[in-house]
Amino acid sequence: MIRLILFIVIIALASWGVVWVADNPGTVSLNWGGWRIDTSASVLAMVAVFFAAIVAVVYRIWLFITRAPQMVSGAIKQRRSRKGYVALTQGMVAVAAGDAAEAARQVKRADGLLGDPPLTLLLKAQAAQLNGDELAAENFFKAMLKNEETEFLGLRGLLSQAMKADDKETALELAHRAQAIKPKSEWLADVLFELESSTGHWELASQSLKQLEKINNKMDATSADEQARRRAVVFYGRSLEAENIGDMRARTKWMEKSFNAYPGLVPAAIRLAVIYADENRPRKTAAVVEKAWALSPNPQLLEPYYRAGTAVDGIKKVKAMEKLIRTNPDHPESFMALAGAALEAKFWGQARTNLDAAMEKGAATRQLYLMQAQLEEEEKQDSQNAKRWLHLAASAPQDPAWVCDDCGHVDSQWQPYCPSCATLDSASWRSSQGVGQGVGQGVGQDADRGDTPLVISHNG
Repeated sequence: MIRLILFIVIIALASWGVVWVADNPGTVSLNWGGWRIDTSASVLAMVAVFFAAIVAVVYRIWLFITRAPQMVSGAIKQRRSRKGYVALTQGMVAVAAGDAAEAARQVKRADGLLGDPPLTLLLKAQAAQLNGDELAAENFFKAMLKNEETEFLGLRGLLSQAMKADDKETALELAHRAQAIKPKSEWLADVLFELESSTGHWELASQSLKQLEKINNKMDATSADEQARRRAVVFYGRSLEAENIGDMRARTKWMEKSFNAYPGLVPAAIRLAVIYADENRPRKTAAVVEKAWALSPNPQLLEPYYRAGTAVDGIKKVKAMEKLIRTNPDHPESFMALAGAALEAKFWGQARTNLDAAMEKGAATRQLYLMQAQLEEEEKQDSQNAKRWLHLAASAPQDPAWVCDDCGHVDSQWQPYCPSCATLDSASWRSSQGVGQGVGQGVGQDADRGDTPLVISHNG
């Protein structure tokens, strides 16, 4: 709209000028080189306009002639660049598709067209990895470190290689360098946390977790729950770290922080209960076990609970169990725990009732069959029925242990990260049936031979 108004104003002024010159013709005389020219002012104006037009055309022609080589060169470069980036894109697609031959072809084409820009180095490295040439890929990644624009990509490539080679110390160094460039990278903070925790650098892992939570400050309920559990695992690790250097006060403090951060982390409850029992703090021991049992019963909670209540014989253990299982009365482990105490107290009816209830709840484990065999042998001296239960025990699922969900490593004690595959918080309490991994501290060894002893005790 403004341009239209401006155009109308210019046309109006030009028209006014033409009219004014027509109304005021005047005369002009020009003397030059013995020549005299007499004309009107309007004719002179027309000559001047025509001369200016000729000069403008000549000037434009001169500009075109002088700039033509540069324009042609720019057009050629633009065309090559466009083809180069098409080749680069096709190369990336080939890498994503796993087509090593096509990726190598497009790398060569893009390199020739683009003159080895930073992104070509990345494609070369990826194509080399696709062809299995990790050394060439490493050299390309290192070359990327020399360019400020591609330094982070180079570090990420080298970091991935170090992690693939399980060289965690090198990976840690590279990750810290990369974080200095991209401090707000959520991926990098997560990688740092995993590396620091799996290598036992718990204080650094705690700092990385704080950074991760700061970056990801808008979390849904699931993410918040996951972060709370991670925090508890880190505090657990810091407790182990303090114990290793003999700082028992810090050991207890970090274990309390772990349990309070995520009460559903059963290993934290077990370890804190044991610590309180060792420190002769029975009320705190009982409070931790009862809270944990209400959330997720685990037989490893029983030993510190018995110590808290000085339950040294079967009768006292029955009383202790009757109190404990009120927090979670219908769980199979509650029936198993009370049955174990009743067997020790020789309360045969109570033991049988709870074993039957546990079986109805689906707890058909080796331990349950062994307890049934013990009950038949001790209550009725019925060796025939006892043998029947023992045969069932031999083929029953192995009793629960801490089993790594990633690699299947089995251990009797939970650890913050798997000692076999170094995965953080990967062990769950379940049967190790069918897991062909080493068993920590002899978990479930006897049943594999089929010569399970008759005399047992259910103490977790």
